Amino acid sequence: MLVAQGTAYAGAPREASRGGADLLVVPGGARRSERRRVGRDRAPSPRAAACPCVCCVPCPPGPHFPSGREGVRMVARRLRRLIRDPYWLVLLACLCIGGLLGLELARVQTDYASAFFGLAWRGDPSKTRSALTALFGLQITVLTVVLSLNAPVIQSAANQYSPRLVPLYLKSAPLRRAIPLFCVSSGYILVAGRELGLITDAGVRPRPVLSGAFILVLCALVSLVVCMIRTFRYMRVERVLGLVQELVVSAAERRIRARLIRLPLDPAATLLLPPEASALTAPSSGYLTEVDLRQLTRLARHWRVRVRIDVFVGDYVDTGEVVGWVVGEVPGSMDPRAMHSLASALLLTAAREPDCDPALGIRILVDVANRALSTSANDAYTARQALQQVRSVMRRLGHLPLGDWNVVDPDGQVRASVAGMRLRDYLFMAVDGPLHHGMGSPEVLEEVLQIALAVGLTAWDAEDRAAAHALVARVLAKATAQETPERERLHRRLTESRRIRAAFENRSPSDPGANAGEWGPH
Repeated sequence: MLVAQGTAYAGAPREASRGGADLLVVPGGARRSERRRVGRDRAPSPRAAACPCVCCVPCPPGPHFPSGREGVRMVARRLRRLIRDPYWLVLLACLCIGGLLGLELARVQTDYASAFFGLAWRGDPSKTRSALTALFGLQITVLTVVLSLNAPVIQSAANQYSPRLVPLYLKSAPLRRAIPLFCVSSGYILVAGRELGLITDAGVRPRPVLSGAFILVLCALVSLVVCMIRTFRYMRVERVLGLVQELVVSAAERRIRARLIRLPLDPAATLLLPPEASALTAPSSGYLTEVDLRQLTRLARHWRVRVRIDVFVGDYVDTGEVVGWVVGEVPGSMDPRAMHSLASALLLTAAREPDCDPALGIRILVDVANRALSTSANDAYTARQALQQVRSVMRRLGHLPLGDWNVVDPDGQVRASVAGMRLRDYLFMAVDGPLHHGMGSPEVLEEVLQIALAVGLTAWDAEDRAAAHALVARVLAKATAQETPERERLHRRLTESRRIRAAFENRSPSDPGANAGEWGPH
């Protein structure tokens, strides 16, 4: 009988060193890939042998063609994601505001106007339209030039730090703040030009609409210059690293807490999966961006099944690949339509989304540190700055509900279970690369030691603390092997590690027995 546990099984690590978060336990301690193969090679149940649908285990993994209902759900999901992004709504609102303003001012037909707003801009509708067209062409040309200058900044950040920074930069580029003003002026000019073309009066009159166009274009150009100056701040490594932490970790905190609010969770609960459990397959190829745990629980109760998602957020899956297991409350009574319905709770995208995947943010910071420690760069200080941001990320992740998410019914049985990475998984992912590339650097060892100490202080799980203790022992062993000057630089961290160890053991650092079993040699 397969068992999906809320606590980790000490098996093969995932992501970087993968931390040992095996979640489906089988007799003999088989690894994850072996368990999946065993799951596929199980003897087919009578119901599975009689059912030719793709959700049954014995069926060959042929190509999957989404049904009409799945296509509608996919389109609806993309529309929801588009609507959730307020930036596009802001641009549409700016276009509408500019169009309405241009419509009202273009209809102004009077011989009296203020010297500033209209009297100095006299002309017939044809000349006014020509002036508006020239302004529109000017701002489009300037915007094109600015975009062409902005591209090298993105390319430089990708080459110097990490190519995974590109989507983060595009979401927070200063140029995005100037685009709404360009939308206002563009909507204003286009609608005003159309309205002037419908006017039958060809007389020379004051044209306030032209004054408004000059003001809007001037404001847009000034904001563009300011944003371009701010863009060069993104060449600084401090700004880039702070951007990663703010966009990735803060968004992940909001998404995780919103995902689990008012859900009855039990991390220590166990979901029993009998041999006749059906495999839940991926409806399409892509990266698992998000699991709607609330919808998954609701669908599981609707179809009277219990479901386990065995793929981590950020993993890539192919069409028809097993992503989880489903078992009915009554053996042999599961509706085949339940599989397609449950799969709708999985969000698969062509690229990993940083605001849903904290591991991607840590990976970006580690990439910056690894590139700085490479033989071509050899910039230990930049690596140290990246590791300092990693320490802050790990401390913030330590306060989040990590690991498996098990939603239980009132009777205490698991209804829906989703595999999740634990704090030690993120810890191994964060330090493996820097330790490999910068093991001989005292600055890198000091920052890795601080990361381990931060995890040891914030972790509430005993295995997470044990992983932090093991990392400290490893770093201290390397530190004692350094020359005397480098070893003296780590003296303060060595003392701090002893105090933290004593705090964990509820003993005073002055206690003679507190230093008997240090985290590492000294």
